[in-house]
Amino acid sequence: MKGLEANMKPIQFALPRSSSMTRPTKSMAGKLVALMFCHALPMVSLADSTDFSPSALGGRQNSATSPGDSLQLAPFRYIPPSGPGSVDKTQPAALALPKRSPNQQRIIDLSAAGDYQAAGTEGLALISKEQPDGELQLIIANSLAWTGRLKEAIPAYQGLAADGKYANQAAIGLASVYRWRGRDDQALPLYRSVLSSDPSNPGALEGLDFAMREISPRTLLSFGRGGDSSDDQRQSVTINHRWRDSSGSNIMEVETSAVRDTLPGIEAKQQDVTLRYQSLNLALKPSLELSMPTADDHTLYGSVRIKLLDDQVAVSGGRVNWGRMATNPKALASHLSATYAGVTAAKDLSMGKLVARVDYYDISDGNTILSSGLHLASAWRPFGGQFKPFLGIETRGAKFTTLNYWSPDQGSGTAYAGVLREWGAADWNLYASGQAGLRLFGDAGTSWSWSAGGKRWVSNDVALSLNLWSLSSWRNNAAYRAQAATLNLEKLWR
Repeated sequence: MKGLEANMKPIQFALPRSSSMTRPTKSMAGKLVALMFCHALPMVSLADSTDFSPSALGGRQNSATSPGDSLQLAPFRYIPPSGPGSVDKTQPAALALPKRSPNQQRIIDLSAAGDYQAAGTEGLALISKEQPDGELQLIIANSLAWTGRLKEAIPAYQGLAADGKYANQAAIGLASVYRWRGRDDQALPLYRSVLSSDPSNPGALEGLDFAMREISPRTLLSFGRGGDSSDDQRQSVTINHRWRDSSGSNIMEVETSAVRDTLPGIEAKQQDVTLRYQSLNLALKPSLELSMPTADDHTLYGSVRIKLLDDQVAVSGGRVNWGRMATNPKALASHLSATYAGVTAAKDLSMGKLVARVDYYDISDGNTILSSGLHLASAWRPFGGQFKPFLGIETRGAKFTTLNYWSPDQGSGTAYAGVLREWGAADWNLYASGQAGLRLFGDAGTSWSWSAGGKRWVSNDVALSLNLWSLSSWRNNAAYRAQAATLNLEKLWR
Protein backbone atom coordinates (compact mmCIF):
# COMPACT_ATOMS: atom_id res chain seq x y z
CA MET A 1 0.00 0.00 0.00
CA LYS A 2 1.31 3.40 -0.86
CA GLY A 3 -0.23 5.40 1.97
CA LEU A 4 -0.79 9.13 2.19
CA GLU A 5 1.83 11.59 1.05
CA ALA A 6 3.84 12.31 4.17
CA ASN A 7 5.60 15.23 2.53
CA MET A 8 2.29 16.86 1.78
CA LYS A 9 0.14 15.56 4.57
CA PRO A 10 -3.23 17.20 5.32
CA ILE A 11 -3.07 20.58 6.92
CA GLN A 12 -5.22 19.63 9.89
CA PHE A 13 -5.20 22.92 11.75
CA ALA A 14 -6.95 23.38 15.02
CA LEU A 15 -10.42 24.74 14.54
CA PRO A 16 -11.04 28.37 15.49
CA ARG A 17 -12.87 29.30 18.63
CA SER A 18 -14.19 32.59 19.91
CA SER A 19 -12.03 34.38 22.42
CA SER A 20 -12.99 36.43 25.42
CA MET A 21 -10.06 38.77 24.85
CA THR A 22 -10.62 40.90 21.77
CA ARG A 23 -8.25 43.37 20.22
CA PRO A 24 -8.61 47.03 19.17
CA THR A 25 -9.05 48.10 15.57
CA LYS A 26 -9.67 51.25 13.68
CA SER A 27 -12.53 49.70 11.65
CA MET A 28 -15.67 47.62 12.28
CA ALA A 29 -16.10 45.20 15.19
CA GLY A 30 -16.07 41.43 14.91
CA LYS A 31 -15.13 38.47 17.00
CA LEU A 32 -11.69 36.98 17.20
CA VAL A 33 -11.38 33.26 17.18
CA ALA A 34 -9.01 31.03 19.13
CA LEU A 35 -7.60 27.78 17.79
CA MET A 36 -8.59 24.55 19.56
CA PHE A 37 -8.32 20.88 18.94
CA CYS A 38 -11.61 19.09 18.46
CA HIS A 39 -10.41 16.08 20.36
CA ALA A 40 -7.35 14.25 21.61
CA LEU A 41 -5.00 12.14 19.58
CA PRO A 42 -2.58 9.36 20.36
CA MET A 43 1.15 9.89 20.33
CA VAL A 44 1.52 7.50 17.45
CA SER A 45 -0.21 9.96 15.14
CA LEU A 46 3.20 11.53 14.68
CA ALA A 47 3.89 8.84 12.08
CA ASP A 48 3.91 9.83 8.44
CA SER A 49 2.09 6.69 7.32
CA THR A 50 -1.51 6.91 6.22
CA ASP A 51 -4.18 6.86 8.88
CA PHE A 52 -7.81 7.32 7.93
CA SER A 53 -9.02 6.76 11.49
CA PRO A 54 -11.25 9.42 13.05
CA SER A 55 -8.66 10.31 15.64
CA ALA A 56 -6.02 10.82 12.99
CA LEU A 57 -8.21 12.63 10.49
CA GLY A 58 -9.85 14.90 13.01
CA GLY A 59 -6.83 15.80 15.06
CA ARG A 60 -3.62 14.64 13.38
CA GLN A 61 -0.71 16.86 14.18
CA ASN A 62 1.69 18.12 11.62
CA SER A 63 4.76 20.23 11.64
CA ALA A 64 2.66 23.34 12.05
CA THR A 65 1.77 22.31 15.55
CA SER A 66 3.83 23.36 18.51
CA PRO A 67 5.35 20.63 20.65
CA GLY A 68 3.46 21.97 23.57
CA ASP A 69 0.23 21.12 21.80
CA SER A 70 0.95 17.93 19.98
CA LEU A 71 0.00 15.50 22.72
CA GLN A 72 -2.14 17.56 25.03
CA LEU A 73 -5.58 16.09 25.41
CA ALA A 74 -7.77 18.67 23.73
CA PRO A 75 -5.68 21.79 24.25
CA PHE A 76 -5.82 24.82 22.05
CA ARG A 77 -3.65 27.76 21.31
CA TYR A 78 -4.11 31.04 19.47
CA ILE A 79 -1.80 32.98 17.18
CA PRO A 80 -3.93 35.69 15.53
CA PRO A 81 -3.17 37.47 12.29
CA SER A 82 -1.95 41.02 12.21
CA GLY A 83 -4.22 43.62 10.72
CA PRO A 84 -7.80 44.66 11.52
CA GLY A 85 -9.59 42.68 14.20
CA SER A 86 -12.45 43.33 16.56
CA VAL A 87 -13.12 46.30 18.75
CA ASP A 88 -12.27 45.80 22.41
CA LYS A 89 -14.61 48.08 24.26
CA THR A 90 -12.65 47.54 27.46
CA GLN A 91 -9.37 48.64 25.87
CA PRO A 92 -8.37 52.18 26.80
CA ALA A 93 -8.93 54.63 23.98
CA ALA A 94 -5.87 56.26 22.49
CA LEU A 95 -7.42 59.71 22.94
CA ALA A 96 -7.58 59.19 26.72
CA LEU A 97 -3.92 58.33 27.07
CA PRO A 98 -1.73 60.59 29.21
CA LYS A 99 1.15 62.52 27.75
CA ARG A 100 3.90 60.12 26.77
CA SER A 101 7.40 60.10 25.34
CA PRO A 102 7.83 59.61 21.57
CA ASN A 103 8.81 55.94 22.11
CA GLN A 104 5.71 55.33 24.21
CA GLN A 105 3.47 57.11 21.72
CA ARG A 106 4.92 55.02 18.89
CA ILE A 107 3.69 51.85 20.61
CA ILE A 108 0.23 53.40 20.90
CA ASP A 109 0.27 54.28 17.19
CA LEU A 110 1.48 50.81 16.16
CA SER A 111 -1.32 49.20 18.14
CA ALA A 112 -3.93 51.55 16.71
CA ALA A 113 -2.69 50.69 13.20
CA GLY A 114 -3.04 46.95 13.90
CA ASP A 115 0.71 46.25 13.83
CA TYR A 116 0.67 44.19 17.02
CA GLN A 117 3.87 42.37 16.16
CA ALA A 118 5.88 45.61 16.23
CA ALA A 119 3.90 47.00 19.18
CA GLY A 120 4.74 43.91 21.24
CA THR A 121 8.40 43.89 20.24
CA GLU A 122 8.97 47.55 20.98
CA GLY A 123 6.83 47.24 24.10
CA LEU A 124 9.11 44.53 25.51
CA ALA A 125 12.13 46.74 24.90
CA LEU A 126 10.37 49.62 26.65
CA ILE A 127 9.43 47.51 29.71
CA SER A 128 13.07 46.45 30.12
CA LYS A 129 14.07 50.10 30.52
CA GLU A 130 11.15 51.78 32.26
CA GLN A 131 7.80 51.12 33.90
CA PRO A 132 4.92 52.06 31.56
CA ASP A 133 1.63 53.33 32.90
CA GLY A 134 -1.24 50.86 33.26
CA GLU A 135 -2.94 51.66 29.95
CA LEU A 136 0.27 51.29 27.96
CA GLN A 137 1.25 48.08 29.73
CA LEU A 138 -2.15 46.55 28.94
CA ILE A 139 -1.71 47.47 25.27
CA ILE A 140 1.75 45.85 25.26
CA ALA A 141 0.47 42.70 26.97
CA ASN A 142 -2.42 42.37 24.52
CA SER A 143 -0.10 42.89 21.55
CA LEU A 144 2.18 40.11 22.78
CA ALA A 145 -0.72 37.73 23.35
CA TRP A 146 -2.36 38.41 20.00
CA THR A 147 0.86 37.63 18.14
CA GLY A 148 1.43 34.33 19.91
CA ARG A 149 4.18 35.45 22.33
CA LEU A 150 2.29 33.99 25.25
CA LYS A 151 5.26 33.46 27.55
CA GLU A 152 6.21 37.14 27.35
CA ALA A 153 2.59 38.25 27.74
CA ILE A 154 2.13 36.52 31.11
CA PRO A 155 4.40 38.79 33.24
CA ALA A 156 3.06 41.85 31.41
CA TYR A 157 -0.47 40.96 32.50
CA GLN A 158 0.64 39.94 35.99
CA GLY A 159 2.21 43.35 36.47
CA LEU A 160 -1.28 44.86 36.31
CA ALA A 161 -2.82 42.56 38.91
CA ALA A 162 -2.60 45.21 41.64
CA ASP A 163 -3.80 48.01 39.36
CA GLY A 164 -7.43 48.45 40.30
CA LYS A 165 -8.31 50.28 37.12
CA TYR A 166 -6.99 47.57 34.79
CA ALA A 167 -6.91 44.51 37.06
CA ASN A 168 -10.02 42.87 35.55
CA GLN A 169 -8.89 43.45 31.98
CA ALA A 170 -5.46 42.04 32.80
CA ALA A 171 -7.03 39.04 34.54
CA ILE A 172 -9.16 38.25 31.49
CA GLY A 173 -6.14 38.61 29.22
CA LEU A 174 -4.02 36.37 31.44
CA ALA A 175 -6.82 33.79 31.61
CA SER A 176 -7.07 33.77 27.82
CA VAL A 177 -3.33 33.15 27.56
CA TYR A 178 -3.63 30.20 29.93
CA ARG A 179 -6.45 28.77 27.81
CA TRP A 180 -4.42 29.18 24.64
CA ARG A 181 -1.57 27.30 26.34
CA GLY A 182 -3.94 24.45 27.18
CA ARG A 183 -4.32 25.39 30.87
CA ASP A 184 -8.04 25.98 31.23
CA ASP A 185 -7.70 24.82 34.84
CA GLN A 186 -5.56 27.89 35.56
CA ALA A 187 -7.91 30.20 33.64
CA LEU A 188 -11.05 29.28 35.60
CA PRO A 189 -10.09 30.98 38.90
CA LEU A 190 -9.22 34.19 37.06
CA TYR A 191 -12.56 34.36 35.25
CA ARG A 192 -14.39 33.65 38.52
CA SER A 193 -12.39 36.34 40.31
CA VAL A 194 -13.47 38.92 37.73
CA LEU A 195 -17.09 37.81 37.95
CA SER A 196 -17.04 38.10 41.74
CA SER A 197 -16.56 41.85 41.38
CA ASP A 198 -18.26 42.32 38.00
CA PRO A 199 -20.94 39.60 37.54
CA SER A 200 -21.99 40.80 34.10
CA ASN A 201 -18.50 41.15 32.58
CA PRO A 202 -18.99 39.75 29.03
CA GLY A 203 -15.37 38.74 28.52
CA ALA A 204 -15.25 36.78 31.76
CA LEU A 205 -18.60 35.12 31.10
CA GLU A 206 -17.55 34.05 27.60
CA GLY A 207 -14.14 32.85 28.75
CA LEU A 208 -15.64 30.90 31.64
CA ASP A 209 -17.97 29.11 29.23
CA PHE A 210 -15.10 28.14 26.93
CA ALA A 211 -12.94 26.94 29.82
CA MET A 212 -15.79 24.85 31.21
CA ARG A 213 -16.30 23.29 27.77
CA GLU A 214 -12.71 22.15 27.79
CA ILE A 215 -12.61 20.91 31.38
CA SER A 216 -15.99 19.15 31.43
CA PRO A 217 -16.05 15.37 30.86
CA ARG A 218 -16.59 14.66 27.17
CA THR A 219 -17.60 11.70 25.05
CA LEU A 220 -16.67 11.73 21.36
CA LEU A 221 -18.02 9.47 18.62
CA SER A 222 -16.11 9.64 15.32
CA PHE A 223 -16.62 8.05 11.93
CA GLY A 224 -13.90 8.12 9.27
CA ARG A 225 -13.50 7.00 5.68
CA GLY A 226 -10.61 7.44 3.27
CA GLY A 227 -8.88 5.98 0.28
CA ASP A 228 -6.16 6.52 -2.30
CA SER A 229 -5.27 5.76 -5.90
CA SER A 230 -3.81 2.36 -4.99
CA ASP A 231 -7.41 1.30 -4.15
CA ASP A 232 -6.55 1.13 -0.47
CA GLN A 233 -9.59 1.99 1.62
CA ARG A 234 -10.08 2.49 5.34
CA GLN A 235 -13.29 2.70 7.34
CA SER A 236 -13.11 3.44 11.05
CA VAL A 237 -15.16 4.26 14.12
CA THR A 238 -13.90 5.56 17.47
CA ILE A 239 -15.54 6.13 20.86
CA ASN A 240 -13.49 8.26 23.24
CA HIS A 241 -14.25 9.49 26.76
CA ARG A 242 -12.08 12.13 28.42
CA TRP A 243 -12.29 13.54 31.93
CA ARG A 244 -10.18 15.37 34.54
CA ASP A 245 -9.70 15.08 38.27
CA SER A 246 -10.95 17.75 40.67
CA SER A 247 -7.80 19.86 40.18
CA GLY A 248 -8.32 19.98 36.42
CA SER A 249 -4.62 19.33 35.83
CA ASN A 250 -4.73 15.53 35.46
CA ILE A 251 -6.37 14.39 32.24
CA MET A 252 -7.51 10.83 31.57
CA GLU A 253 -8.90 9.14 28.47
CA VAL A 254 -10.29 5.76 27.58
CA GLU A 255 -10.93 4.90 23.94
CA THR A 256 -11.96 2.02 21.77
CA SER A 257 -11.72 2.07 18.01
CA ALA A 258 -12.11 -0.29 15.09
CA VAL A 259 -10.65 -0.10 11.58
CA ARG A 260 -11.26 -2.03 8.37
CA ASP A 261 -8.56 -1.83 5.69
CA THR A 262 -9.14 -3.21 2.20
CA LEU A 263 -7.31 -3.66 -1.09
CA PRO A 264 -8.77 -5.57 -4.05
CA GLY A 265 -9.09 -9.15 -2.78
CA ILE A 266 -7.54 -8.35 0.65
CA GLU A 267 -9.19 -7.29 3.90
CA ALA A 268 -7.98 -6.86 7.48
CA LYS A 269 -9.71 -5.60 10.62
CA GLN A 270 -8.58 -4.55 14.06
CA GLN A 271 -10.22 -3.26 17.21
CA ASP A 272 -8.27 -1.91 20.15
CA VAL A 273 -8.56 -0.28 23.55
CA THR A 274 -6.43 2.72 24.51
CA LEU A 275 -5.76 4.47 27.82
CA ARG A 276 -4.15 7.91 28.06
CA TYR A 277 -3.00 10.08 30.94
CA GLN A 278 -1.42 13.51 31.12
CA SER A 279 -0.30 15.55 34.09
CA LEU A 280 -0.10 19.29 33.52
CA ASN A 281 1.39 20.11 36.93
CA LEU A 282 4.19 17.55 37.16
CA ALA A 283 7.68 18.43 36.01
CA LEU A 284 8.10 17.69 32.27
CA LYS A 285 4.28 17.40 31.93
CA PRO A 286 4.43 13.69 31.05
CA SER A 287 1.86 12.12 28.74
CA LEU A 288 1.40 8.35 28.73
CA GLU A 289 -0.47 6.06 26.36
CA LEU A 290 -1.16 2.33 26.46
CA SER A 291 -3.09 0.43 23.79
CA MET A 292 -3.80 -3.20 22.89
CA PRO A 293 -5.73 -4.94 20.10
CA THR A 294 -8.71 -6.88 21.48
CA ALA A 295 -8.65 -9.85 19.06
CA ASP A 296 -5.97 -12.14 17.52
CA ASP A 297 -2.93 -10.00 18.30
CA HIS A 298 -2.76 -8.91 21.97
CA THR A 299 0.49 -6.96 21.78
CA LEU A 300 0.76 -4.17 24.33
CA TYR A 301 1.88 -0.85 22.88
CA GLY A 302 3.01 2.10 24.96
CA SER A 303 4.43 5.59 24.50
CA VAL A 304 5.56 8.48 26.66
CA ARG A 305 6.03 12.14 25.90
CA ILE A 306 7.70 14.86 27.97
CA LYS A 307 8.13 18.59 27.50
CA LEU A 308 11.24 20.67 28.04
CA LEU A 309 12.28 24.33 27.93
CA ASP A 310 8.91 25.79 28.84
CA ASP A 311 7.04 23.37 26.53
CA GLN A 312 9.01 24.49 23.48
CA VAL A 313 10.65 21.07 23.06
CA ALA A 314 8.82 17.74 23.23
CA VAL A 315 10.53 14.35 23.31
CA SER A 316 8.54 11.17 22.60
CA GLY A 317 9.31 7.48 22.50
CA GLY A 318 7.85 4.02 22.83
CA ARG A 319 6.51 1.03 20.95
CA VAL A 320 3.74 1.76 18.46
CA ASN A 321 1.26 -0.19 16.33
CA TRP A 322 2.87 0.30 12.93
CA GLY A 323 0.52 -2.14 11.16
CA ARG A 324 -2.41 0.07 12.04
CA MET A 325 -0.57 3.28 11.31
CA ALA A 326 0.39 2.05 7.83
CA THR A 327 -3.28 1.86 6.70
CA ASN A 328 -2.69 -1.24 4.61
CA PRO A 329 -4.45 -4.58 5.11
CA LYS A 330 -1.16 -6.47 4.55
CA ALA A 331 0.61 -4.45 7.24
CA LEU A 332 -2.36 -4.77 9.59
CA ALA A 333 -2.58 -8.54 9.13
CA SER A 334 1.17 -8.85 9.73
CA HIS A 335 0.81 -7.17 13.17
CA LEU A 336 3.76 -4.87 12.45
CA SER A 337 5.10 -2.87 15.37
CA ALA A 338 7.81 -0.22 15.61
CA THR A 339 10.09 1.30 18.19
CA TYR A 340 9.57 5.04 17.96
CA ALA A 341 11.56 8.12 18.99
CA GLY A 342 10.80 11.72 18.08
CA VAL A 343 11.71 15.31 18.91
CA THR A 344 9.73 18.45 18.12
CA ALA A 345 10.88 22.01 18.82
CA ALA A 346 9.18 25.36 18.33
CA LYS A 347 10.52 28.90 18.27
CA ASP A 348 8.68 32.22 18.05
CA LEU A 349 10.47 34.55 15.64
CA SER A 350 9.69 38.00 14.32
CA MET A 351 8.78 36.38 10.99
CA GLY A 352 6.40 33.88 12.61
CA LYS A 353 6.36 30.57 14.48
CA LEU A 354 8.94 28.01 13.38
CA VAL A 355 8.46 24.33 14.22
CA ALA A 356 10.96 21.54 13.48
CA ARG A 357 10.47 17.81 14.00
CA VAL A 358 12.36 14.53 13.53
CA ASP A 359 10.69 11.10 13.86
CA TYR A 360 12.39 7.70 13.70
CA TYR A 361 10.73 4.26 13.46
CA ASP A 362 12.51 0.92 13.76
CA ILE A 363 9.90 -1.46 12.32
CA SER A 364 9.52 -5.15 13.20
CA ASP A 365 9.98 -6.20 9.54
CA GLY A 366 13.59 -4.95 9.70
CA ASN A 367 12.89 -1.65 7.96
CA THR A 368 13.47 1.85 9.34
CA ILE A 369 11.70 5.10 8.55
CA LEU A 370 13.17 8.53 9.22
CA SER A 371 11.03 11.58 8.57
CA SER A 372 11.53 15.26 9.31
CA GLY A 373 9.79 18.56 8.80
CA LEU A 374 10.33 22.30 9.08
CA HIS A 375 7.25 24.53 9.12
CA LEU A 376 6.91 28.31 9.36
CA ALA A 377 3.53 29.82 10.22
CA SER A 378 4.31 33.26 8.85
CA ALA A 379 3.41 36.50 10.61
CA TRP A 380 3.32 38.18 7.17
CA ARG A 381 -0.24 38.90 5.98
CA PRO A 382 -0.04 39.94 2.31
CA PHE A 383 -3.64 38.84 1.62
CA GLY A 384 -5.25 40.47 4.66
CA GLY A 385 -5.38 39.72 8.34
CA GLN A 386 -7.57 36.62 8.09
CA PHE A 387 -5.39 34.78 5.53
CA LYS A 388 -2.46 33.06 7.23
CA PRO A 389 0.39 31.97 4.95
CA PHE A 390 2.70 29.08 5.81
CA LEU A 391 5.59 27.26 4.17
CA GLY A 392 7.88 24.39 4.95
CA ILE A 393 9.85 21.29 3.98
CA GLU A 394 9.03 17.60 4.56
CA THR A 395 11.41 14.66 4.08
CA ARG A 396 11.13 10.88 4.42
CA GLY A 397 13.54 8.00 3.92
CA ALA A 398 13.56 4.21 4.39
CA LYS A 399 16.11 1.42 4.69
CA PHE A 400 14.35 -0.56 1.93
CA THR A 401 11.15 -0.35 -0.09
CA THR A 402 8.14 -2.54 0.69
CA LEU A 403 4.62 -2.63 -0.74
CA ASN A 404 3.11 -2.69 2.76
CA TYR A 405 3.59 1.06 3.37
CA TRP A 406 5.28 4.04 1.77
CA SER A 407 9.00 3.45 2.19
CA PRO A 408 11.14 5.40 -0.32
CA ASP A 409 14.65 3.92 -0.06
CA GLN A 410 15.89 6.72 -2.35
CA GLY A 411 14.36 9.27 0.01
CA SER A 412 11.72 11.91 -0.64
CA GLY A 413 11.78 15.66 -0.14
CA THR A 414 9.12 18.30 -0.78
CA ALA A 415 8.93 22.05 -0.26
CA TYR A 416 5.44 23.50 0.14
CA ALA A 417 3.60 26.77 0.68
CA GLY A 418 -0.02 27.50 1.40
CA VAL A 419 -2.56 29.63 3.21
CA LEU A 420 -5.14 29.05 5.95
CA ARG A 421 -8.41 30.96 6.31
CA GLU A 422 -10.79 30.66 9.26
CA TRP A 423 -14.10 32.06 10.42
CA GLY A 424 -15.79 31.69 13.78
CA ALA A 425 -18.06 32.85 16.56
CA ALA A 426 -18.93 31.56 20.02
CA ASP A 427 -20.76 28.43 18.86
CA TRP A 428 -19.38 27.69 15.39
CA ASN A 429 -16.21 27.81 13.35
CA LEU A 430 -15.02 27.02 9.85
CA TYR A 431 -11.59 26.68 8.29
CA ALA A 432 -10.19 26.12 4.82
CA SER A 433 -6.58 25.52 3.82
CA GLY A 434 -4.75 24.91 0.57
CA GLN A 435 -1.12 24.29 -0.31
CA ALA A 436 1.12 23.46 -3.26
CA GLY A 437 4.44 21.64 -3.25
CA LEU A 438 7.53 21.13 -5.37
CA ARG A 439 9.93 18.19 -5.54
CA LEU A 440 13.28 18.59 -3.83
CA PHE A 441 14.63 15.08 -4.29
CA GLY A 442 13.82 11.37 -4.48
CA ASP A 443 10.31 9.91 -4.62
CA ALA A 444 8.45 13.22 -4.77
CA GLY A 445 6.93 15.54 -7.34
CA THR A 446 4.72 18.57 -7.72
CA SER A 447 1.69 18.33 -5.50
CA TRP A 448 -1.29 20.10 -4.02
CA SER A 449 -3.68 19.48 -1.17
CA TRP A 450 -6.63 21.15 0.48
CA SER A 451 -8.53 20.67 3.70
CA ALA A 452 -11.71 22.18 5.08
CA GLY A 453 -14.01 21.67 7.99
CA GLY A 454 -15.95 23.16 10.81
CA LYS A 455 -17.63 22.66 14.14
CA ARG A 456 -21.07 23.66 15.37
CA TRP A 457 -22.41 23.55 18.90
CA VAL A 458 -26.04 22.56 18.31
CA SER A 459 -26.77 22.96 22.02
CA ASN A 460 -24.81 23.97 25.10
CA ASP A 461 -23.41 20.43 25.46
CA VAL A 462 -23.57 18.84 21.99
CA ALA A 463 -21.38 19.63 18.98
CA LEU A 464 -20.98 18.28 15.44
CA SER A 465 -17.80 18.66 13.40
CA LEU A 466 -16.67 17.64 9.93
CA ASN A 467 -13.18 17.48 8.39
CA LEU A 468 -12.44 16.96 4.68
CA TRP A 469 -9.11 16.52 2.94
CA SER A 470 -7.75 15.74 -0.53
CA LEU A 471 -4.27 15.45 -2.04
CA SER A 472 -2.67 15.02 -5.45
CA SER A 473 1.01 14.11 -5.56
CA TRP A 474 3.64 11.75 -6.95
CA ARG A 475 4.78 8.48 -5.43
CA ASN A 476 6.51 5.29 -6.58
CA ASN A 477 7.13 6.88 -10.00
CA ALA A 478 3.42 7.42 -10.59
CA ALA A 479 0.71 9.99 -9.95
CA TYR A 480 -0.88 9.58 -6.54
CA ARG A 481 -4.21 10.75 -5.12
CA ALA A 482 -5.75 10.43 -1.66
CA GLN A 483 -8.79 11.77 0.16
CA ALA A 484 -10.45 11.39 3.55
CA ALA A 485 -13.39 12.59 5.64
CA THR A 486 -14.27 12.46 9.33
CA LEU A 487 -17.57 13.17 11.11
CA ASN A 488 -17.52 13.77 14.88
CA LEU A 489 -20.29 13.95 17.48
CA GLU A 490 -19.23 15.41 20.82
CA LYS A 491 -21.22 15.35 24.09
CA LEU A 492 -20.22 17.22 27.25
CA TRP A 493 -21.26 16.01 30.69
CA ARG A 494 -21.62 18.86 33.18
